[in-house]
Amino acid sequence: MTLIELMIVLFILGILFSIMAVRVGGLTPVYRVRSASRSVASMIEELRALAIATGKPMGIRYTFHDDPHFYQLIPPAPDEYPDEPIENRRLGVTSELPPGVQFRHVLFPGGRGVKAPGAVNILFSPMGNSGSHVVALEGRTRDGQPILISVKFNAITGAIDFAQGEAGFEDYES
Repeated sequence: MTLIELMIVLFILGILFSIMAVRVGGLTPVYRVRSASRSVASMIEELRALAIATGKPMGIRYTFHDDPHFYQLIPPAPDEYPDEPIENRRLGVTSELPPGVQFRHVLFPGGRGVKAPGAVNILFSPMGNSGSHVVALEGRTRDGQPILISVKFNAITGAIDFAQGEAGFEDYES
């Protein structure tokens, strides 16, 4: 290969890489919402497992009246005061949603739900039979199109499902 041929190949590769970088950059908001939904799902799984393993109710609090929206672990009540209200407990570390991602709503079996602005506490029982809910996370693409992913948790089976768009309990057994 001559130097000119090598320069032409490098020039063509540079153009191809710059085109790909522009296209991949447009996907970032979609992956932020997907990543946030996976993080919320893993927290739900962890808290349910901890409640079952410790034999004490634990929970998660979704807060969506501040910016950024966040969620926190609700620890079990202390042994000396088992009926301690959740509001008096020291909540776990705050996990913020990524920039541009927020909670849209939290739905419960029977159609009851909480929409922004608000906060909701969900407790998982040591028996593994409470805490079913759907939490919807939303964001926007760079061109303003909405991105909505719903995380559905069934407490009886322990199943977590992801749905593109709105989801409710009519979409699976409650």
